[in-house]
Amino acid sequence: MRRAYTNRGTGSGGQGGFTLMELLVATVIILVGLVAVAQLVPTSVLMNSNNRNDGTALVFAQHQMEALRAQPLNATTFSDPLGVTCPLGNACNLGDPTQPGTLVGSPVNTGSGSPIIDFSVAPVNGYSFTYLDLRDPIGAGYDVRWSVITSTNGPITTGRRIILGVFRRGMRSTALPVTLDTMVSK
Repeated sequence: MRRAYTNRGTGSGGQGGFTLMELLVATVIILVGLVAVAQLVPTSVLMNSNNRNDGTALVFAQHQMEALRAQPLNATTFSDPLGVTCPLGNACNLGDPTQPGTLVGSPVNTGSGSPIIDFSVAPVNGYSFTYLDLRDPIGAGYDVRWSVITSTNGPITTGRRIILGVFRRGMRSTALPVTLDTMVSK
């Protein structure tokens, strides 16, 4: 007795499924997608690292700005016994009341409309220092610079405009310094 076999395929007589060529094309498309995603991982890790660096530079800049703002208006220098906001044994300058309305200290760029400390030139003594964070596992260094415009009424200092820039050294990509600008007055 002979048994008759019937084709239960696609109805047109062929078998169902994918051809070898269709599988190769699908594999190539998936590989291209995986390679593209894999290239995004190092970029995102670098951007995350830079954001962390910018965040820590901003916190340090805020701390430094508060130290500068806390100085009495009649003071022309200050020092820090801990060496955080001014290096140990040094005096940091707070402007020059004999030059009212004049920018004194680190050079400033105003090309973008907002004042930005120029880190492309050499630091100005008394208006800059490098702070090394000993608690940071990589020992990050912060380049801290500021400029002051003093306002006076005769011989009395009535206010100061402080422009402060902090740049974290050792970043693996280009980054802008953090810049803070404030006014202190009576």
